[in-house]
Amino acid sequence: MTLFNDYHRTVVGYHGTTLSVALRLVNRISKFTSSDRDYDWLGKGVYFWEYAPKQALNFAQIRQTQLKKKRNKNSKEEYRANEPLAVVAGTIRLGFCLDLTDPENIKYVSEVYKSFQETMDLTGEDLPKNTRRYRKLDRAVFDYAYKVIEESDPNSRVDTARGVYVPASGSKRIWEGSWIAHDTHLQICVRNTASILGLWLHHPTKLEVSDACETLKSSGAIFN
Repeated sequence: MTLFNDYHRTVVGYHGTTLSVALRLVNRISKFTSSDRDYDWLGKGVYFWEYAPKQALNFAQIRQTQLKKKRNKNSKEEYRANEPLAVVAGTIRLGFCLDLTDPENIKYVSEVYKSFQETMDLTGEDLPKNTRRYRKLDRAVFDYAYKVIEESDPNSRVDTARGVYVPASGSKRIWEGSWIAHDTHLQICVRNTASILGLWLHHPTKLEVSDACETLKSSGAIFN
C-alpha cells in the first residue's frame, strides 16, 4: 500500500455557510459535522475551498437558492433560506493526506477502484454512477479507500484529502478547446476535525460584536 506523506504544513481553507452557523463555529459554540451527500466527491468529511473564499461563498449562495425553492419548509429551513450568508476561514494542518496532486496517490486510488469494483460484483450490488450533479461513484470509492487504509493499519487515520476539481461540462470552458474552466478549484475534505487548528470569520467583514450577539440570539430560538 502507498504510504501517504504526513504533511507537516498548514493551508487556509474557506467554508461557506449561514451567518448564525459561522458565528457558532468561530465562537466554539458548535462543532463541524461531516457532510455525507451525493455530491461529496472526496467522501464523507468537512469541505473547504483552499485559498478560495469566493468559491465558498458561491457554494453557500447556491445551497440557499435551492432551499428557497423548496416547498413546505420547516421553521429551521425557513430561517436559513432568508438568513445572511458567511464564510468561515480555517487553518488546516493537512497531516496524513490523500493528496490527489501526487501521481502516486492517483495510481493508488485507481487500484482501490478496481478492488471496489470486485467487491461490488461479489456482493451483487450495482456500481454507483456519477451524474452531472451528483458524484455517487467518486464518493463511494473514496470512502472505501479510507476504510481499506485504516483497516490495514489501526494506527493510520486519513486526516484530509485534497484534490483539484475541474468541471466536466464543455460550457464551463473559457473558450472552445481550452483546458481552463470556470469554477475550477482546489478542495479539501477534512476527515479528522482535530486537523482544523483555528477558525475566524472571513465574510462578512467588519461585523460588530453587537451584530454577532443579535444574530446568535435570534437564531437561538430556532436552533436550540
